[in-house]
Amino acid sequence: MTVPALRPFRAEVPQPALDDLQNRLRGALWPDDLPAEYGVTNERVRALAEYWLEKFDWRAFEARLNAHPQFLTEIDGETIHFLHVRSSRADATPLVLTHGWPGSIVEYLDVIGPLTEPATASEPAFHLVIPSLPGFGFSGPAKSAGWGTHRTAAAWTELMSRLGYESYGAVGNDAGSMISPEIGRLAPEKVVGVHVTQLFSFPSGDPAEMADLSEADQGALAHLQWFYENMFSFNTLHSQQPHTLAFALADSPLGLLAWNAQLFGEHLDPEFVLANVALYWLTRTAGSSIRFYYEDAHKPASPQPPTTVPTALAMFKGDFQSIRRFAERDHANIVSWNAYDTSSAPGGPRDAAGHYAAHEAPEVLVADIRRFFAGFRSWPILSAAHEALRSAVAGVRDWTVPTPCAEWNATQVLQHAAGDQLGYAAAITGSGGPDFNPFAPSGSLEGSPEAFLEPTLSAAAAAFATVSSEATEVPTPLPQGALPAAVAAGAAALDAAVHAWDIAVATGQASPLTAELAAELMPVAEQLVEPLRGFAYAPALEAAEDGDAVSTLLRYLGRDPEWTA
Repeated sequence: MTVPALRPFRAEVPQPALDDLQNRLRGALWPDDLPAEYGVTNERVRALAEYWLEKFDWRAFEARLNAHPQFLTEIDGETIHFLHVRSSRADATPLVLTHGWPGSIVEYLDVIGPLTEPATASEPAFHLVIPSLPGFGFSGPAKSAGWGTHRTAAAWTELMSRLGYESYGAVGNDAGSMISPEIGRLAPEKVVGVHVTQLFSFPSGDPAEMADLSEADQGALAHLQWFYENMFSFNTLHSQQPHTLAFALADSPLGLLAWNAQLFGEHLDPEFVLANVALYWLTRTAGSSIRFYYEDAHKPASPQPPTTVPTALAMFKGDFQSIRRFAERDHANIVSWNAYDTSSAPGGPRDAAGHYAAHEAPEVLVADIRRFFAGFRSWPILSAAHEALRSAVAGVRDWTVPTPCAEWNATQVLQHAAGDQLGYAAAITGSGGPDFNPFAPSGSLEGSPEAFLEPTLSAAAAAFATVSSEATEVPTPLPQGALPAAVAAGAAALDAAVHAWDIAVATGQASPLTAELAAELMPVAEQLVEPLRGFAYAPALEAAEDGDAVSTLLRYLGRDPEWTA
């Protein structure tokens, strides 16, 4: 299959569109004025409309946008627009940054410089991919239905792979705070960490869940209830009748301004508000953008297990306040939880100060992102071994066949391999080990083999992501105990890779254990295997004079490369 090209892009709105906008604003019809309890006031909208007419310079904003490399590509039938700003640093970590509604890529313009080119070499650097959501801005209008959280997350994993990034982080705000954890759920072997400004987890209805909530958590619930009762009309209408509203938003820039301004706090500068609103107007995406809510509201419910990728929350006062007890039910690996108060204006309950943290408090958000991702390391040897195990599992048709592992069948080898990975994760994190005996596997699974395996690989990858490459004593479940970081990661990789071979050859597949991976694993095996003979490994077989890297490793581990059932 041919991969669609990445096409360079520049924002260049035709002048007649800008002239039409000016004429529509000048000829706008205004409603009678009413107090603020009825909604956004005439005073607020009039001030923004006058600024739009007299001071806001779209061409200046275009130049700011065009100062960064931009591209278009086709994913799943839609045109996707994105900024791709690479750091000059060779050690930079790729990040995909996702906005929400009524925001846009404008949210992240202030953090591009600090994240890509930090002031000192001691601060981590990042390559940034900043896509416009499908149906938003230059990614729209959307032509097809279904572009909610899951489909967008799947598109972003494809985009990052298409850009050559096989290990990256996901950062999000608003809708991006739902999409980014889903990216981690879809590609846990690639996503080193998820950083969001909201964790949208709510009470489940279990009374026990509400017991002993802190005063702060009770306050967060009270504010959420107030928001639901006073500010939730946009969500209801977007979720039920987005196209009915789209007629008004598509025809009136004043109507679009008022509708979107309800979620832009009054403390925000008009340049930021109008850059976002103008982007919706000039790309004709006011209607297609709000369908995001409809798609999520009408997606069939399907309970999902908790996410396992390391997750960080940077929460800002005035914005949605996440409650950790609920969040930990939905996200099993929250490793950073920080709350900030950066509001400089008093504002009211409608102001939601801090919601656009990347613009309102870029230094604070950048520092939190840096701290979170600075702790992660990529272990290619472990990633390669995990991919080998996934590949072997995906190709099995009969899970009852015997394997090279003593009297275990393929299901039992899978259970043992998964237990091994959980053992390494538990040794590093101090929790989360297997709830079964990996050395007495039952041979019975309740769900699919893939669903059983994936959380165990994610847990191991997430645990090793927190290990510094310079660490000299990394806890392991092996009799040797703590090992240098590279040896510990290699040990986990050795377990996964060898069992991938066991499953593959037992089920008639080609070996997923490549010569390159075998060559990397051989020095690890030579350091670790001898004390494990008779327990985890059989006595070594005589090496063949002309043996390749794979057969050499297997023979050293006591496995016959020519084994057949």
